[in-house]
Amino acid sequence: MVFFYIIGSALAIGYLPWWGLGVVFAVGGLLFVKPLWQELLLGLLLGAALWAGISFIMSAQNQHILYHRFVDGKILPLNPFLLTATLGGLHGLLGSLFGYMLGKWRKRS
Repeated sequence: MVFFYIIGSALAIGYLPWWGLGVVFAVGGLLFVKPLWQELLLGLLLGAALWAGISFIMSAQNQHILYHRFVDGKILPLNPFLLTATLGGLHGLLGSLFGYMLGKWRKRS
């Protein structure tokens, strides 16, 4: 199941815009119906890890130019990768919640 999320997210981010991660988590929540707390925790943690990893790879390809501008210029009060991981975690969490609700609705119908 975790491999589905990792492989699916890598393919989605490679071929879709930023919302590809949410689509993969929604499909995963639909296919692998688990208790709600597990779904939300999985979406939050995997979304944060995948989004931060992808942003780190993209930043490394640019020699961390934008990262250094944010940190040196004191534009952000915290680490940009931490902020990116937080936003990615929320994105994964909402995708998982949507897939969970869709799976519950489908089972009821």
